[in-house]
Amino acid sequence: MTHPLHSMIVHFPIALSAVGLLFVVLALVQGSTAMEEAAFVCILLTAITGLLASFSGYRDVIVRFDGEASYVGAKAFLGVTMVLLSGAMAFARVRWPRLLWNPSTMILYVAGFAVVAMLSGVLGFLGGVILYGF
Repeated sequence: MTHPLHSMIVHFPIALSAVGLLFVVLALVQGSTAMEEAAFVCILLTAITGLLASFSGYRDVIVRFDGEASYVGAKAFLGVTMVLLSGAMAFARVRWPRLLWNPSTMILYVAGFAVVAMLSGVLGFLGGVILYGF
């Protein structure tokens, strides 16, 4: 049996999404462009490491669980949603660097960070249920 790659990789998008949310809120509170840039880097890395976690999770389901793990469909849907949303946010931020500072996009941008963080938290919880039961 091979080593489970997913359990090593999955902590990165979970932590990066939470820290990204923290940085975007601090950017708003402090009016800090440096914090906003840090939030952008976190959401970009969330998308990249989330993609890696998705592929490694798919591999682990096949190799370690013979393609049959509880909640695998829900995890796949939520994981793809998290990767697409964080990737879209990173893309939008590259195209429009003032997303956070524009009153018409501020709420949606911050809400995106919150949704990505919540999705990664739910994914982590479901991963724990798969491994340890509930």
